[in-house]
Amino acid sequence: MVFIGNQPLAYDAQAAQHDWVDDFTKEASRRKASRPVLMFFSRLTRPLRRDATDRQLAHAVRWRREGKLLDLGCGDGRFLARAAQQFDVMGVDLSPGAARSAQARAPGAPILVGPVTQAAVPENAFDIVTQFGYLEHEWQPVEGLRVAFRALKPGGVLVLKTPNYASWNRRFMGQDWCGIHIPAHCNYFTPATLARMLRQVGFTPLPRPVLDRLPTSDTLWMAARKP
Repeated sequence: MVFIGNQPLAYDAQAAQHDWVDDFTKEASRRKASRPVLMFFSRLTRPLRRDATDRQLAHAVRWRREGKLLDLGCGDGRFLARAAQQFDVMGVDLSPGAARSAQARAPGAPILVGPVTQAAVPENAFDIVTQFGYLEHEWQPVEGLRVAFRALKPGGVLVLKTPNYASWNRRFMGQDWCGIHIPAHCNYFTPATLARMLRQVGFTPLPRPVLDRLPTSDTLWMAARKP
């Protein structure tokens, strides 16, 4: 596991100074200027890549196809809106702007604004909890996982997506790796360290499909069950 930083950034400062929408735009501009050839080929191949929201939903419905879903770190609500077509959904996000966008996209869903670690979500209430692109932003990742654990019903499943620090591309690119977003990202995990942290919280990591285990993938997908 890699932790970047010497002390936690207060949540209000994180929301004000490092809103993900703003940071993502700045990072995209920086990469376009510093690596124009790579960014050109990335744009060229974008139509060939599967839509990110479609892939997130596919990973969720692998484990549950209906019931109550909680999206921790719901961002602008693109996934939440898709999931609402077959789940009873609820979201939490630190960014007020992102939460407003999520509410507009999923108008019937309760959206809580504030830190995931402090969210007053119902306990033992959800069939599935998702954390897509959240854990790498969280200064207290164990607490973020504990919120998911408490929210799930016994037998419920947590589905996560985070950058894969064990990927071959990261080893080759170093600090130019596509997963590096400083200071927005403060944690990076390998499959082994994320599985260890899940077990520490009380989860049982679930078998990962072969394609999700390839070291060529920059994305780490993982699911875990609450006993």
